[in-house]
Amino acid sequence: MSEEKKVDAVAEVAAIPTLETVGDDRKHLHRKLEPRHLQMIALGGTIGTGLFVGSGATISVAGPLGVLIAYAIVGILVFAVVSALGEMTTQVPVSGAFGEISTRFLDPAIGFTLGWNYYFQWLLTIPAELAAIGSIPQFWFPDTPAWVFTLIALTLLIGLNLLGVKVYGEIEYWMSLIKITAIAIFSVVTIAIISGANKELGVIGFRNWDGSKVDGAPIISFLGIMNCFTNAFYSYGGSELIGVTSGEAKNPSVAVPRAIKGTFWRIVFLYLGSLFLIGLTIPLTDENLANTDVRMSPFTRVLQYAGVAAGPDIMNVVILISIFSAANGAIYAATRTLQSLAANKMAPPFLVSTTKTGVPLVSILITCFFGGLALIGAFVGNTQVFNFLVNILSVSTLVCWSCILLTHLNFRRIWRIQGRKDEDLVYKAPFYPYFDYLGLTIAGVVLGFFIYNAATLTFDVVSDAPYYAGLPLFIVPVIIYKFYQGTYKFGVDPATVDFDTSKNGGIYETAEDEKLELETSNTWWAKTVRVLA
Repeated sequence: MSEEKKVDAVAEVAAIPTLETVGDDRKHLHRKLEPRHLQMIALGGTIGTGLFVGSGATISVAGPLGVLIAYAIVGILVFAVVSALGEMTTQVPVSGAFGEISTRFLDPAIGFTLGWNYYFQWLLTIPAELAAIGSIPQFWFPDTPAWVFTLIALTLLIGLNLLGVKVYGEIEYWMSLIKITAIAIFSVVTIAIISGANKELGVIGFRNWDGSKVDGAPIISFLGIMNCFTNAFYSYGGSELIGVTSGEAKNPSVAVPRAIKGTFWRIVFLYLGSLFLIGLTIPLTDENLANTDVRMSPFTRVLQYAGVAAGPDIMNVVILISIFSAANGAIYAATRTLQSLAANKMAPPFLVSTTKTGVPLVSILITCFFGGLALIGAFVGNTQVFNFLVNILSVSTLVCWSCILLTHLNFRRIWRIQGRKDEDLVYKAPFYPYFDYLGLTIAGVVLGFFIYNAATLTFDVVSDAPYYAGLPLFIVPVIIYKFYQGTYKFGVDPATVDFDTSKNGGIYETAEDEKLELETSNTWWAKTVRVLA
């Protein structure tokens, strides 16, 4: 990195307001997340039931090669979104990045809709994860009601989130490390099984990919691949969380780009690698492959092939940790998004307040309260209504990711209009603008398939209506916001767009121990990106 860029970066960090410059008005988030926290969150923070439990069902639908194609396609979209979001939040490190970034660089109405959509997405994730947490311990304690374990988990989660962002980062670091270690051990065991270290199957190799020996292998059908997209989106969900954490990262200029690289490796090795090994080991003819019972997850089944009697116990512990981590991340993302909306005057102003330690207390309590109400509805209410809302938000997730790519395209356009050079960006998303266009194409094709599938098959309200309602529920709030603001103009004025202020509504504080650690990476990855970008 040149001396000029170092000086500019130092000046940028120095410009971030501190308590001394803005006053102790209890509206500050603290930059306490270490680079290692962000790296581990990016690597393993969102790994959960989608991979550990649902991967077998997707293989049974698409075949061992078909599922790899589906996950690779969605993985490209995910990495495009994370890279685009990373470039913007590294340049302007704000918390609750989804709504704030779109408000600043695309249109306030989009930012308003995106922010609230993202908040409700995580709000409904909380009860879904808590319900799963309640059911898993029943494997060991079948006579204890699930709500007991759920209540214990919710109490722990609230307590941990009230301790501050550094505790959140530390907890996520260790839970992610456990998940990654478990997958690494699983991979070694699976390779040994494929090579012949099993009870009675001998050397497996690519036998289960041979269509002449296993009906449906390696690809069942094109339709099967398309049907895998739903679980793929669910599995990858939350990958963009690194953008939300940038507002509380000690040194986003270094930490966020490193974490984005972690996302790439997570997609390649943790997701695609695990699916590849499972597809090699378990044949499509295995009746337990499509079983979504945690005791018969594909990871458990592989351990059974190896003769590990404690396989179900081991995987239940790993999955319980994974779901607890996912619920912890859901509360974190929801509360930071809600506070960011309040800072932008898109939510009640009292939601922006924090404690002296930078904890958004009011946002946490309100989020957990409504998340708890939704949980009660999931246990005793109409689960069809709950599933309907979750399906709507799954469509909205696709729309959200598309909006981030559109925002990134406009971000770069305005950057150049203001006479700035791409070389001056703190971090450059690789393969711009082709990655953005490719991601938008994938999102459009997948959404089109969802709508076509819903229109041509027997109509089911819960399963199909969300694909019709998802887009209108995104567009209507935009129209309402425009009407409320009394303007019908779309977009922002390039001349007034602010690239240099990383605070929003005065809610960001530079932690006292924050240090600037600018460095040039000499890894093959960094060199390749610099050449290709």
